[in-house]
Order: sequence, then C-alpha cells, then structure tokens
Amino acid sequence: MDSKVADRRIDARFDPPAVADLQATVRPGCAVILVDVSAGGALVQAPRPLRPGSKVHLQVTAGSHRLAIPAQVVRCAVWSLHPLDGVFYRGALEFDERVEWRWTAPTVSAKVVPVHTDPALAGANLHAFKRGR
Repeated sequence: MDSKVADRRIDARFDPPAVADLQATVRPGCAVILVDVSAGGALVQAPRPLRPGSKVHLQVTAGSHRLAIPAQVVRCAVWSLHPLDGVFYRGALEFDERVEWRWTAPTVSAKVVPVHTDPALAGANLHAFKRGR
C-alpha cells in the first residue's frame, strides 16, 4: 500500500526573519510564534487552539516595523503536550491577500499598525509564552 502524499503548497515557505525582537499576535489576543511564512500564509504555534474557518488578523512586529495581515484559520491541531507548560497548538493561516515579506516597507496587503508606547499594550503575554518555546 504505497501511496504518495501530494504537496499542496502553492508558495515556498521560509523561516521568519532572525531578529531578536520579532513578535507575532493573532487577533483577537493570542501571542504566537511564527514557525514559517509564505506569500500566501503562515504556520503559527499558539498556547490555545485557533478555530478553523475563523477570520483573524496576524500582527507581526520587528523593531519599528509593524504589519497587520487579515487571514483565515485553515486548520489547527495539538502540536505538543508539556507537563508544566501545557498544550501547544499549530495552526495554518491563509492570508486574504498575498504578502511580500519585506521588512523595509509594508506591501499593499499589509498595513502599518500604530506603535504602542505602553509596554502593557504591546503583547505582554508573549514573554510568558516564549518560555515554552
């Protein structure tokens, strides 16, 4: 029973930029880790499940660059179980429009998000989530 698995990827996937201050959030309100990205979507790791079919905004911050990308959750599954940190999920996001991952300027499909000067408003939960990374 030898069957080949078809690769459904439309775009090449690549690792997110290797910058120390990279942060990602799936709105409404879930800090995530970018596993890989492409022009058409992203694979994210989250501390809670993402509901397939739901509309979300992926907000990505790297230094002074902030992008907000509308997307839809395509699938989500348990990725790992940890005795202290709990359950981690991996979810696939399909972007509403293609994104060129340029960190020097936003593209048509990614909008600049205002910078919060108050650290409490800029994803304070991410630090607790990064421990489980």
